[in-house]
Amino acid sequence: MRNTSSSNHVPRVAPLKYSNIHRQKHMNYADLENELTRLRARLACETRMSHLITSEPELFPDPIDQAAAEYESDIALSVKLLTIEKLRRIEQALTSLHTRSYGICSRCNHQIPPARLRVQPDSLYCVPCLTTIEQQSDGS
Repeated sequence: MRNTSSSNHVPRVAPLKYSNIHRQKHMNYADLENELTRLRARLACETRMSHLITSEPELFPDPIDQAAAEYESDIALSVKLLTIEKLRRIEQALTSLHTRSYGICSRCNHQIPPARLRVQPDSLYCVPCLTTIEQQSDGS
């Protein structure tokens, strides 16, 4: 015999807007974690490669070869520094996800559009504020 008793319990469903925001933040977190992992691997690879590039003068009797080795070493260092800075920004973005300030412009406190966060997940500024900041730094 079928159970015909009915329950007055109605499951609560989160509002659609809340679930979309939660889903978007979860996707952003996953994207940031993936980018962080990728950059850490890149930094480790660059570090290993830079150990292979040596600029000891006795290994390069030709001054042009020595200059080329030093140039490659400088490039490797620049790449590592840029990668480290990107890692810091991503770690900052992950922290801001936990403090619920992720996706909020640091200058105007408006929401950064999700499309911008997909392209630049560690964005601290919306495009108008970033443009203003860049124009001010060019004028200095």
